[in-house]
Amino acid sequence: MRSVIRVGLVITLATVWASWAASAQEALTKSDRRGPVSVTVTLAAPPMVGAPIKAKVVLDTHSVGLDGIAFDSAVALRGADGSEVVPTAVQATGSGHHREAVLEFPAPAAPGKLRIVVKNVGGVAERSFEWEAQPAR
Repeated sequence: MRSVIRVGLVITLATVWASWAASAQEALTKSDRRGPVSVTVTLAAPPMVGAPIKAKVVLDTHSVGLDGIAFDSAVALRGADGSEVVPTAVQATGSGHHREAVLEFPAPAAPGKLRIVVKNVGGVAERSFEWEAQPAR
């Protein structure tokens, strides 16, 4: 009887953990499907003051060539004051209709809104993806 209860408890905990992990990852991912190109931005971790921001940006389409997109100039981190910071590192892959890049930005200096903007992709002037940077722990 005890082993049945233990198995049930383990299954319940595994289910709860999997649900939490999926929900946490979902909170780090934002998408914009306007125009012929869909753009998805996923942070590698929740944004924290003092920790560099790593983001995976995925461009996907079936009608527009994406080879001309330079991630280092099309994607920026925008501060609350409107200033923009370009990525300090870019690792791009893919070609044609499916491209992605992992970009790294400097660490935020203070808690607050963190906005990654993607400019001039697929005929959309700007797409904005927003998270909240938390204080360092």
